[in-house]
Amino acid sequence: MSAKTLFFVAAAAVGVAVVNAQAAPNWQYIPTACQDSCSSTIESAYLCQTTYSTSTEVYGCFCNNYPTDVDGCASCLNSNDASALGALLTSTQTACPEAEKQCFFECSFDTCASSDIACQCDSTYLSNIYNCASCNTANGNTGATQVTDFQALQESCKNQNYTGADQEFTTKGLPTVATAGYAAPTLTATGGGAAATGEASDLAGGDATVASDAAGTTAAASAAATSASKASSAASKAATAAASGSASKASSTASRTSASASAASASSSGASSGALNVAAPAFGGLVGLVGAVVALF
Repeated sequence: MSAKTLFFVAAAAVGVAVVNAQAAPNWQYIPTACQDSCSSTIESAYLCQTTYSTSTEVYGCFCNNYPTDVDGCASCLNSNDASALGALLTSTQTACPEAEKQCFFECSFDTCASSDIACQCDSTYLSNIYNCASCNTANGNTGATQVTDFQALQESCKNQNYTGADQEFTTKGLPTVATAGYAAPTLTATGGGAAATGEASDLAGGDATVASDAAGTTAAASAAATSASKASSAASKAATAAASGSASKASSTASRTSASASAASASSSGASSGALNVAAPAFGGLVGLVGAVVALF
C-alpha cells in the first residue's frame, strides 16, 4: 500500500470521527439560566442555524464565527444540567482549528461516481474540487487532493470538450453570518434530557440528513483508496503502452483500469448506506482521485 493510500485511510478515520463526535451546539438546548453567560455562543449558534441548513454548514459557520465566551458558557451549562452540551461546546476549542487545518469543510461535498465523467467535468464539481485542493495545498496536507490533481482533471475535461472546465476557478471562504440587527432569541430550555446526556448528533445545530456520506466507514475508504491506487497505476501503464505503439495493450489496460475505478466507487457507496448521513470525504484525499481516475484517461 502506497504512502498516499495510507493517508487516505487515516484521513477517512479522522473525518468520520469529526462528524460523529463534533458539531456546533444547538442554541435551543441552552438553559435559560445561561442566557447571559452564553450570549456570544447563542449569537453564533443562532445566526449560523438560521442562515444555513446542514450540520456541516452550521458547524463550519460556527467555527468561522467562533464565540468569545466558550469557557464561561460551558461552566454555566455544566452547572445547569446540560453537561453533554457543555462538553460538546468545550471540544470545539480544539476540534474547530483541527477541522479547518484538515480542510474538512472545504472538502465536504457529494462526490461523483467514478464512471460519470460528465459529473466530474461539471463546473460546480470542478469548483468544489478546486476549493478542496487549494485548501489542502495551502495547509500542507500532503497526500490529499492537491491543486496539481485538480489541474490534471481540468485539463482532461477540456481535452474531452466539457465546457464546464473552460473557466477560472476561485476559492470560497467558510460560511459567514450578518450580525447587523441581531436580536437574541428567547431561551426556553431548562437542562436535562439530551442536554445532559445526549450525543453530539443529538445536540448538533443543522440537519444531518441533507448531505450524503461520501467516506463511509474506514474499511470502505481503505478498499476504495487501494482500488484508486491500482487504477492510477494501470492508467500509467495504458499511457506507456499507447506511446510505444501497442494500442491493443493500452485498450486492455484502460479497460481494467475503468473496472478498478468502478470497484472503488462501489466500495465507497456500499459503506455509505449504513453510515452517518453527513458528508465526510476524507478531507479531500479520497474525493479527488477516486472520483477523477476515469476522467483522467
